[in-house]
Amino acid sequence: MPACCTIDAASLGAAQAVTSAPRGRAWRELSLDGLDVLIVTSGHEATDHRVYAKQACSLRELGAHVTVVGFCDGNGCGPVPILPVPKPGARLRRFLVQPWRCLWRARRLNPDIIHFHDLEMLFALPVAKLWWRRAKFIYDVHEDFGNLMAVRDWLPPSSRPFARIVVNLLEKSLAGMADAVVGVTPPLTEKFANEKKITAFNYNAREFFARAARAARKPKERALDLVHVGTLSSRRALFLAEVLREVHRRKPGARSAIIGAAAEVQATLERAVPEGCLLLGKVPHGEIPSYLGNAKVGIDVHPWLEPHLEVALPVKVCEYMACGCAVVSSSMPVLDRLLEAAGPARKGVALLESEDPARYACEVVRMLEQIDRGADPGSALCDFASEHMSWEQEAGKIARLYRSLVGEPCAI
Repeated sequence: MPACCTIDAASLGAAQAVTSAPRGRAWRELSLDGLDVLIVTSGHEATDHRVYAKQACSLRELGAHVTVVGFCDGNGCGPVPILPVPKPGARLRRFLVQPWRCLWRARRLNPDIIHFHDLEMLFALPVAKLWWRRAKFIYDVHEDFGNLMAVRDWLPPSSRPFARIVVNLLEKSLAGMADAVVGVTPPLTEKFANEKKITAFNYNAREFFARAARAARKPKERALDLVHVGTLSSRRALFLAEVLREVHRRKPGARSAIIGAAAEVQATLERAVPEGCLLLGKVPHGEIPSYLGNAKVGIDVHPWLEPHLEVALPVKVCEYMACGCAVVSSSMPVLDRLLEAAGPARKGVALLESEDPARYACEVVRMLEQIDRGADPGSALCDFASEHMSWEQEAGKIARLYRSLVGEPCAI
Protein backbone atom coordinates (compact mmCIF):
# COMPACT_ATOMS: atom_id res chain seq x y z
CA MET A 1 0.00 0.00 0.00
CA PRO A 2 1.22 3.53 -0.63
CA ALA A 3 2.49 5.57 2.32
CA CYS A 4 0.25 8.47 1.38
CA CYS A 5 -3.39 8.45 0.44
CA THR A 6 -5.03 10.93 -1.91
CA ILE A 7 -7.34 13.78 -0.92
CA ASP A 8 -9.63 16.03 -2.91
CA ALA A 9 -8.30 19.33 -4.27
CA ALA A 10 -10.34 21.57 -1.96
CA SER A 11 -9.20 19.74 1.18
CA LEU A 12 -5.65 19.81 -0.16
CA GLY A 13 -5.85 23.58 -0.57
CA ALA A 14 -7.15 24.05 2.95
CA ALA A 15 -4.46 21.78 4.36
CA GLN A 16 -1.69 23.60 2.49
CA ALA A 17 -3.05 26.93 3.72
CA VAL A 18 -2.76 25.71 7.31
CA THR A 19 0.78 24.49 6.85
CA SER A 20 1.94 27.66 5.09
CA ALA A 21 0.82 30.01 7.88
CA PRO A 22 3.59 32.21 9.35
CA ARG A 23 5.27 31.00 12.54
CA GLY A 24 5.15 33.73 15.16
CA ARG A 25 5.33 34.01 18.92
CA ALA A 26 2.26 31.82 19.46
CA TRP A 27 3.91 29.03 17.46
CA ARG A 28 7.06 29.21 19.59
CA GLU A 29 5.01 29.01 22.79
CA LEU A 30 3.13 25.92 21.56
CA SER A 31 5.94 24.25 19.61
CA LEU A 32 5.64 20.48 19.25
CA ASP A 33 9.03 20.08 17.57
CA GLY A 34 10.31 16.53 17.76
CA LEU A 35 6.98 15.01 18.84
CA ASP A 36 5.72 11.99 16.87
CA VAL A 37 1.93 11.92 16.66
CA LEU A 38 -0.24 9.12 15.26
CA ILE A 39 -3.89 9.94 14.53
CA VAL A 40 -6.08 6.88 14.02
CA THR A 41 -9.65 6.92 12.72
CA SER A 42 -11.65 3.79 12.00
CA GLY A 43 -15.10 5.28 11.33
CA HIS A 44 -14.33 8.67 9.81
CA GLU A 45 -12.50 9.00 6.52
CA ALA A 46 -8.83 9.86 7.01
CA THR A 47 -9.42 13.11 5.10
CA ASP A 48 -12.37 14.09 7.32
CA HIS A 49 -12.03 17.83 7.75
CA ARG A 50 -11.65 17.80 11.55
CA VAL A 51 -9.24 14.88 11.50
CA TYR A 52 -7.03 15.97 8.60
CA ALA A 53 -7.19 19.61 7.49
CA LYS A 54 -7.83 20.90 11.00
CA GLN A 55 -6.20 18.58 13.50
CA ALA A 56 -3.40 16.79 11.63
CA CYS A 57 -2.24 19.78 9.60
CA SER A 58 -2.35 22.27 12.48
CA LEU A 59 -0.30 19.89 14.66
CA ARG A 60 2.18 19.53 11.81
CA GLU A 61 2.40 23.32 11.58
CA LEU A 62 3.29 23.39 15.28
CA GLY A 63 6.28 21.17 14.54
CA ALA A 64 5.01 17.65 15.26
CA HIS A 65 5.66 14.75 12.91
CA VAL A 66 2.13 13.55 12.18
CA THR A 67 0.80 10.41 10.49
CA VAL A 68 -2.87 9.58 9.93
CA VAL A 69 -4.22 6.03 9.66
CA GLY A 70 -7.67 5.49 8.13
CA PHE A 71 -9.59 4.77 4.93
CA CYS A 72 -9.75 7.41 2.19
CA ASP A 73 -10.49 8.31 -1.43
CA GLY A 74 -9.53 11.31 -3.54
CA ASN A 75 -7.17 12.64 -6.17
CA GLY A 76 -4.34 14.68 -4.65
CA CYS A 77 -1.66 14.08 -2.01
CA GLY A 78 -1.60 16.26 1.13
CA PRO A 79 1.14 17.52 3.46
CA VAL A 80 0.45 14.93 6.20
CA PRO A 81 1.07 11.30 5.17
CA ILE A 82 -1.85 8.88 5.39
CA LEU A 83 -1.41 5.15 5.86
CA PRO A 84 -4.57 3.83 4.20
CA VAL A 85 -6.61 0.85 5.30
CA PRO A 86 -9.51 -0.71 3.37
CA LYS A 87 -12.87 0.95 3.82
CA PRO A 88 -15.09 -1.11 6.12
CA GLY A 89 -18.00 -2.67 4.31
CA ALA A 90 -20.74 -3.75 6.67
CA ARG A 91 -21.36 -1.96 9.97
CA LEU A 92 -20.33 -5.05 11.93
CA ARG A 93 -16.99 -5.13 10.11
CA ARG A 94 -16.35 -1.52 11.12
CA PHE A 95 -16.73 -2.35 14.79
CA LEU A 96 -15.11 -5.79 14.89
CA VAL A 97 -12.39 -5.64 12.23
CA GLN A 98 -11.49 -2.03 11.38
CA PRO A 99 -9.74 -1.11 14.69
CA TRP A 100 -7.36 -4.06 14.30
CA ARG A 101 -6.67 -3.17 10.67
CA CYS A 102 -5.71 0.31 11.81
CA LEU A 103 -3.37 -0.93 14.54
CA TRP A 104 -1.73 -3.41 12.18
CA ARG A 105 -1.15 -0.68 9.59
CA ALA A 106 0.59 1.48 12.21
CA ARG A 107 2.55 -1.31 13.91
CA ARG A 108 5.98 -0.16 12.70
CA LEU A 109 5.58 3.44 13.89
CA ASN A 110 6.98 4.65 17.18
CA PRO A 111 4.74 7.55 18.24
CA ASP A 112 4.86 9.62 21.39
CA ILE A 113 1.14 10.43 21.17
CA ILE A 114 -1.61 8.20 19.74
CA HIS A 115 -4.83 10.12 19.13
CA PHE A 116 -7.84 7.80 18.66
CA HIS A 117 -11.01 8.91 16.91
CA ASP A 118 -14.18 6.80 16.97
CA LEU A 119 -15.69 4.71 19.74
CA GLU A 120 -14.69 1.32 18.34
CA MET A 121 -10.99 2.18 18.59
CA LEU A 122 -11.39 1.97 22.38
CA PHE A 123 -11.89 -1.80 22.09
CA ALA A 124 -8.33 -2.05 20.76
CA LEU A 125 -6.90 0.30 23.40
CA PRO A 126 -5.74 -2.38 25.89
CA VAL A 127 -3.73 -4.14 23.17
CA ALA A 128 -2.42 -0.85 21.80
CA LYS A 129 -1.13 0.12 25.25
CA LEU A 130 0.81 -3.14 25.41
CA TRP A 131 2.28 -2.63 21.92
CA TRP A 132 3.22 1.04 22.40
CA ARG A 133 4.22 1.04 26.06
CA ARG A 134 5.75 4.51 26.16
CA ALA A 135 3.08 6.26 24.09
CA LYS A 136 0.35 8.46 25.56
CA PHE A 137 -3.19 7.75 24.34
CA ILE A 138 -5.97 10.26 23.70
CA TYR A 139 -9.61 9.48 22.99
CA ASP A 140 -11.27 12.12 20.78
CA VAL A 141 -15.04 11.89 21.28
CA HIS A 142 -17.25 13.51 18.62
CA GLU A 143 -20.72 12.38 19.67
CA ASP A 144 -22.80 11.08 22.56
CA PHE A 145 -22.60 7.49 21.35
CA GLY A 146 -24.65 5.99 24.16
CA ASN A 147 -27.66 8.20 23.57
CA LEU A 148 -27.27 7.78 19.82
CA MET A 149 -28.17 4.12 20.31
CA ALA A 150 -31.66 5.25 21.28
CA VAL A 151 -32.28 6.67 17.78
CA ARG A 152 -30.45 4.15 15.58
CA ASP A 153 -33.05 2.76 13.18
CA TRP A 154 -30.86 -0.25 12.42
CA LEU A 155 -31.41 -1.46 16.00
CA PRO A 156 -34.69 -3.14 16.98
CA PRO A 157 -36.64 -0.65 19.12
CA SER A 158 -36.85 -3.07 22.05
CA SER A 159 -33.05 -3.39 22.21
CA ARG A 160 -32.18 0.31 22.10
CA PRO A 161 -32.45 1.06 25.86
CA PHE A 162 -30.18 -1.90 26.63
CA ALA A 163 -27.73 -0.90 23.88
CA ARG A 164 -27.63 2.64 25.28
CA ILE A 165 -26.69 1.41 28.75
CA VAL A 166 -24.06 -1.04 27.48
CA VAL A 167 -22.41 1.46 25.12
CA ASN A 168 -22.28 4.15 27.81
CA LEU A 169 -20.72 1.74 30.28
CA LEU A 170 -18.15 0.38 27.82
CA GLU A 171 -17.19 3.80 26.48
CA LYS A 172 -16.62 5.35 29.90
CA SER A 173 -14.79 2.29 31.23
CA LEU A 174 -12.43 1.92 28.27
CA ALA A 175 -11.89 5.68 27.95
CA GLY A 176 -10.66 5.56 31.55
CA MET A 177 -7.63 3.69 30.25
CA ALA A 178 -6.71 6.63 27.99
CA ASP A 179 -4.27 9.24 29.24
CA ALA A 180 -6.63 12.05 28.23
CA VAL A 181 -9.96 12.80 26.56
CA VAL A 182 -10.72 15.48 23.98
CA GLY A 183 -14.40 16.32 23.54
CA VAL A 184 -16.08 18.59 21.00
CA THR A 185 -18.34 20.33 23.57
CA PRO A 186 -18.02 20.89 27.35
CA PRO A 187 -20.92 18.63 28.43
CA LEU A 188 -19.62 15.83 26.23
CA THR A 189 -16.13 16.18 27.73
CA GLU A 190 -17.51 16.21 31.27
CA LYS A 191 -19.12 12.80 30.77
CA PHE A 192 -15.71 11.25 31.31
CA ALA A 193 -13.90 10.90 34.63
CA ASN A 194 -10.38 11.18 33.20
CA GLU A 195 -8.15 13.58 35.11
CA LYS A 196 -6.85 15.17 31.93
CA LYS A 197 -9.53 16.27 29.50
CA ILE A 198 -10.17 19.30 27.32
CA THR A 199 -12.82 20.61 24.97
CA ALA A 200 -11.71 21.42 21.43
CA PHE A 201 -14.74 22.85 19.62
CA ASN A 202 -15.05 21.90 15.97
CA TYR A 203 -14.80 25.52 14.85
CA ASN A 204 -13.73 26.74 11.42
CA ALA A 205 -10.10 27.27 10.53
CA ARG A 206 -8.82 30.72 9.52
CA GLU A 207 -8.62 29.51 5.95
CA PHE A 208 -12.39 28.98 5.99
CA PHE A 209 -12.88 32.57 7.16
CA ALA A 210 -10.53 33.78 4.42
CA ARG A 211 -12.41 31.86 1.72
CA ALA A 212 -15.68 33.19 3.10
CA ALA A 213 -14.43 36.78 2.98
CA ARG A 214 -13.36 36.36 -0.64
CA ALA A 215 -16.68 34.80 -1.65
CA ALA A 216 -19.06 36.98 0.36
CA ARG A 217 -21.45 39.35 -1.41
CA LYS A 218 -23.40 42.19 0.15
CA PRO A 219 -26.52 40.80 1.87
CA LYS A 220 -29.07 42.23 -0.58
CA GLU A 221 -27.03 40.96 -3.54
CA ARG A 222 -26.91 37.34 -2.42
CA ALA A 223 -28.77 35.06 -4.82
CA LEU A 224 -29.96 32.46 -2.31
CA ASP A 225 -32.54 33.48 0.24
CA LEU A 226 -32.13 30.36 2.37
CA VAL A 227 -29.61 27.53 2.58
CA HIS A 228 -29.17 24.34 4.58
CA VAL A 229 -25.76 22.65 4.70
CA GLY A 230 -25.00 19.18 6.02
CA THR A 231 -26.52 15.78 6.61
CA LEU A 232 -30.20 15.15 7.28
CA SER A 233 -32.20 12.20 8.51
CA SER A 234 -35.31 11.41 6.47
CA ARG A 235 -37.53 12.77 9.25
CA ARG A 236 -35.63 16.06 9.49
CA ALA A 237 -35.50 16.32 5.69
CA LEU A 238 -39.29 16.19 5.49
CA PHE A 239 -39.56 18.81 8.24
CA LEU A 240 -37.10 21.06 6.39
CA ALA A 241 -39.10 20.60 3.17
CA GLU A 242 -42.21 21.80 5.01
CA VAL A 243 -40.32 24.88 6.19
CA LEU A 244 -39.15 25.60 2.65
CA ARG A 245 -42.61 25.24 1.19
CA GLU A 246 -43.93 27.75 3.72
CA VAL A 247 -41.05 30.18 3.08
CA HIS A 248 -41.64 30.01 -0.67
CA ARG A 249 -45.39 30.48 -0.14
CA ARG A 250 -44.84 33.59 1.97
CA LYS A 251 -42.11 34.94 -0.30
CA PRO A 252 -42.98 34.14 -3.94
CA GLY A 253 -39.92 33.84 -6.13
CA ALA A 254 -37.67 32.87 -3.23
CA ARG A 255 -34.58 30.79 -3.98
CA SER A 256 -33.20 28.18 -1.59
CA ALA A 257 -30.67 25.36 -1.55
CA ILE A 258 -30.01 22.15 0.37
CA ILE A 259 -26.37 21.05 0.25
CA GLY A 260 -24.79 17.83 1.46
CA ALA A 261 -27.74 15.47 1.92
CA ALA A 262 -27.03 11.79 1.34
CA ALA A 263 -28.29 10.17 -1.87
CA GLU A 264 -31.19 8.34 -0.21
CA VAL A 265 -32.36 11.56 1.48
CA GLN A 266 -31.99 13.45 -1.81
CA ALA A 267 -34.60 11.15 -3.32
CA THR A 268 -37.00 12.03 -0.49
CA LEU A 269 -36.33 15.75 -0.88
CA GLU A 270 -36.85 15.74 -4.64
CA ARG A 271 -40.48 14.82 -4.07
CA ALA A 272 -41.05 17.27 -1.23
CA VAL A 273 -39.26 20.58 -1.83
CA PRO A 274 -40.90 23.52 -3.62
CA GLU A 275 -40.00 24.88 -7.02
CA GLY A 276 -37.04 27.22 -6.69
CA CYS A 277 -35.12 24.96 -4.29
CA LEU A 278 -31.74 23.73 -5.54
CA LEU A 279 -30.67 20.28 -4.35
CA LEU A 280 -26.94 19.62 -4.27
CA GLY A 281 -25.37 16.43 -2.97
CA LYS A 282 -22.02 16.19 -1.26
CA VAL A 283 -19.62 19.01 -2.11
CA PRO A 284 -15.98 19.41 -1.00
CA HIS A 285 -15.72 21.29 2.26
CA GLY A 286 -13.52 23.93 0.67
CA GLU A 287 -16.38 24.93 -1.64
CA ILE A 288 -18.88 25.56 1.17
CA PRO A 289 -17.88 29.25 1.66
CA SER A 290 -18.65 30.04 -1.98
CA TYR A 291 -22.23 28.82 -1.51
CA LEU A 292 -22.77 30.40 1.89
CA GLY A 293 -21.25 33.68 0.79
CA ASN A 294 -24.11 33.89 -1.69
CA ALA A 295 -26.87 33.08 0.85
CA LYS A 296 -28.80 35.48 3.07
CA VAL A 297 -30.01 33.08 5.77
CA GLY A 298 -28.70 29.72 6.95
CA ILE A 299 -31.02 27.26 8.66
CA ASP A 300 -30.59 24.31 11.02
CA VAL A 301 -33.57 22.18 12.07
CA HIS A 302 -33.53 19.89 15.10
CA PRO A 303 -37.14 20.32 16.21
CA TRP A 304 -37.03 17.16 18.34
CA LEU A 305 -34.34 17.63 20.99
CA GLU A 306 -33.32 14.04 21.57
CA PRO A 307 -30.82 13.28 24.39
CA HIS A 308 -27.74 13.02 22.15
CA LEU A 309 -28.37 16.58 20.90
CA GLU A 310 -28.20 18.08 24.38
CA VAL A 311 -24.39 17.85 24.28
CA ALA A 312 -23.99 18.70 20.57
CA LEU A 313 -23.06 21.86 18.68
CA PRO A 314 -24.34 22.18 15.08
CA VAL A 315 -21.16 22.98 13.12
CA LYS A 316 -23.24 24.28 10.21
CA VAL A 317 -24.34 27.22 12.38
CA CYS A 318 -20.69 28.14 12.94
CA GLU A 319 -20.17 27.98 9.18
CA TYR A 320 -23.18 30.22 8.53
CA MET A 321 -21.82 32.77 11.00
CA ALA A 322 -18.34 32.69 9.46
CA CYS A 323 -19.87 33.46 6.05
CA GLY A 324 -21.97 36.39 7.26
CA CYS A 325 -25.35 34.68 6.99
CA ALA A 326 -28.22 35.42 9.32
CA VAL A 327 -29.22 32.24 11.16
CA VAL A 328 -32.47 30.50 12.01
CA SER A 329 -31.87 27.41 14.14
CA SER A 330 -33.44 25.08 16.63
CA SER A 331 -32.46 25.91 20.17
CA MET A 332 -29.74 23.59 21.51
CA PRO A 333 -28.14 23.97 24.96
CA VAL A 334 -24.50 24.28 23.85
CA LEU A 335 -25.31 26.68 21.02
CA ASP A 336 -27.51 28.78 23.31
CA ARG A 337 -24.70 29.15 25.86
CA LEU A 338 -22.12 30.10 23.23
CA LEU A 339 -24.37 32.80 21.81
CA GLU A 340 -25.02 34.32 25.23
CA ALA A 341 -21.65 36.03 24.83
CA ALA A 342 -22.43 37.38 21.35
CA GLY A 343 -23.87 40.71 22.57
CA PRO A 344 -25.51 42.75 19.79
CA ALA A 345 -24.52 40.10 17.24
CA ARG A 346 -27.06 37.80 18.88
CA LYS A 347 -29.81 39.70 17.01
CA GLY A 348 -28.71 37.97 13.82
CA VAL A 349 -29.77 34.56 15.19
CA ALA A 350 -33.28 33.25 15.81
CA LEU A 351 -33.29 30.23 18.13
CA LEU A 352 -36.55 28.29 18.27
CA GLU A 353 -38.01 25.67 20.57
CA SER A 354 -40.75 24.54 18.24
CA GLU A 355 -41.98 21.59 16.21
CA ASP A 356 -44.02 23.88 13.95
CA PRO A 357 -42.49 24.41 10.48
CA ALA A 358 -44.44 27.67 10.15
CA ARG A 359 -42.53 29.15 13.11
CA TYR A 360 -39.23 28.53 11.34
CA ALA A 361 -40.58 29.94 8.09
CA CYS A 362 -41.84 33.05 9.90
CA GLU A 363 -38.38 33.74 11.34
CA VAL A 364 -36.70 33.16 7.98
CA VAL A 365 -39.05 35.61 6.25
CA ARG A 366 -38.54 38.14 9.06
CA MET A 367 -34.77 37.96 8.56
CA LEU A 368 -35.16 38.28 4.80
CA GLU A 369 -37.36 41.35 5.17
CA GLN A 370 -34.74 42.99 7.39
CA ILE A 371 -32.06 42.30 4.78
CA ASP A 372 -34.30 43.62 2.00
CA ARG A 373 -34.60 46.87 4.01
CA GLY A 374 -30.80 47.18 4.10
CA ALA A 375 -29.93 45.46 7.39
CA ASP A 376 -26.87 43.23 7.63
CA PRO A 377 -27.50 40.87 10.59
CA GLY A 378 -24.78 38.44 9.49
CA SER A 379 -21.91 40.93 9.62
CA ALA A 380 -21.75 41.13 13.41
CA LEU A 381 -22.09 37.35 13.62
CA CYS A 382 -19.10 36.97 11.33
CA ASP A 383 -17.04 39.35 13.47
CA PHE A 384 -17.99 37.48 16.64
CA ALA A 385 -17.13 34.11 15.10
CA SER A 386 -13.82 35.39 13.77
CA GLU A 387 -12.79 36.62 17.20
CA HIS A 388 -14.10 33.82 19.39
CA MET A 389 -14.73 30.75 17.25
CA SER A 390 -11.62 29.80 15.28
CA TRP A 391 -10.06 26.35 15.09
CA GLU A 392 -6.56 27.68 15.72
CA GLN A 393 -7.53 28.50 19.31
CA GLU A 394 -8.76 24.93 19.76
CA ALA A 395 -5.60 23.48 18.18
CA GLY A 396 -3.63 25.39 20.79
CA LYS A 397 -5.53 23.55 23.53
CA ILE A 398 -4.61 20.21 21.96
CA ALA A 399 -0.96 21.25 21.67
CA ARG A 400 -0.85 22.23 25.35
CA LEU A 401 -2.46 18.90 26.26
CA TYR A 402 0.18 17.02 24.26
CA ARG A 403 2.99 18.89 25.97
CA SER A 404 1.58 18.15 29.41
CA LEU A 405 1.27 14.44 28.56
CA VAL A 406 4.93 14.13 27.57
CA GLY A 407 6.07 15.87 30.72
CA GLU A 408 6.62 19.42 29.53
CA PRO A 409 5.19 22.08 31.88
CA CYS A 410 2.28 23.77 30.11
CA ALA A 411 -1.08 24.96 31.45
CA ILE A 412 -3.92 23.13 29.70
